[in-house]
Amino acid sequence: MPAALVAFLLLMAPPAGEFVATGPGDDRPVGLLVRLTPDGTADLATAGGRASVPDLIDLRRADRPAPALSRGPALLTTAGDRIPGAVMSGDDRTLRFRPTAADEEWTVPLTAAAVLWLVRPPADTPLDPADYPWLAGRRKRDVLLLRNADTLSGTLDAVTADPAAVRFKPDAGDARTLPLAEVAAVAFNPALARTPKPKGRFARLALRDGTRVAVADPAATAEAVTGKTLFGQPVTFPLDAIVRLGVAKGKAVDLADLKPAAVEQAGFLGVTWPWAADRSVRGGELRLRTAAGVETFDRGLGTHPRTALTYDLGGKYRRFEAVVGLDPETARQGRAAVRVIVGGKEQPLPELARLGPGEAVPVRVDLRGAKLLKLVVDFGPGGGVGADVNWGDARLIE
Repeated sequence: MPAALVAFLLLMAPPAGEFVATGPGDDRPVGLLVRLTPDGTADLATAGGRASVPDLIDLRRADRPAPALSRGPALLTTAGDRIPGAVMSGDDRTLRFRPTAADEEWTVPLTAAAVLWLVRPPADTPLDPADYPWLAGRRKRDVLLLRNADTLSGTLDAVTADPAAVRFKPDAGDARTLPLAEVAAVAFNPALARTPKPKGRFARLALRDGTRVAVADPAATAEAVTGKTLFGQPVTFPLDAIVRLGVAKGKAVDLADLKPAAVEQAGFLGVTWPWAADRSVRGGELRLRTAAGVETFDRGLGTHPRTALTYDLGGKYRRFEAVVGLDPETARQGRAAVRVIVGGKEQPLPELARLGPGEAVPVRVDLRGAKLLKLVVDFGPGGGVGADVNWGDARLIE
């Protein structure tokens, strides 16, 4: 290949590390992040010059899909964080935890800790700790899950570093010290849990290693993203580690946070799959095949034919947007007929009307002045077989 042609192709290829920025406006500039200011304005260096996006809603890598949630040893918090890493020590008030994505130990109040996994959870472990079968009926105690599958209910006194062990007072019997090598997980007393409520906008970060963590006061430069976790720990992550930054309590409202005004569901041959928020209908991650690869969406809806969800808009939103497709794991051969109806009028979205395996379909629909939004997932040629439809980033833009 001639050198001149090689040079031309290199110039035409998008630079590594570019982000796509979404704001309330219609433009979605693509470029290198220059900065994100505390007021929520993102500045990007694009091929056409500097682009500024006020009231940022979403910042995502142009060439890298958000990875699956980490399934190794990790800390799960009451705010929904999933942070891979290792516990260093702790007492009856705090944990000292070292995330794999950070260069320093974090101090985590036990009131913000939900579950500490010391091993890789079994493959069939539910995403939500409230659904763990080994916690059923034990909602006012700390619980140890041992590696032999036994459980102990009681009170955690401490996690020691030397020796690596937990001190635990069971409900029955004397206090015990158990080596960490015998413990699979610790679930903390949910009666003592406190989920912090940020006063203003905050960001949900997705990192390359599968970390999911929410940070208040997010800001960024071309080198790093900074902020505070919702439990107060100052954090700094290299920008290269960030795959996704989604802003909450800004100009977007996630449908997962809203209760539909009406729900209609009917199963094929009587089997019904209830719709789900931030999960597939089977309780798994919201996955979709995109141009960048299979991507995991942290916000959205999981549906299955036949489902119709109606939302009361009150005429206050600018648009509806989502990425819609069949689940790449559970619906590899499925078909579905999907419709988006605004104010009683079906929108012209032919790719959704005959939705099949392959890349998900980006959807942007004008809502100005509309009172109602209806999302319909209907049976395809194969009925409901293999027709799990995921709506990634299903949201209303003000």
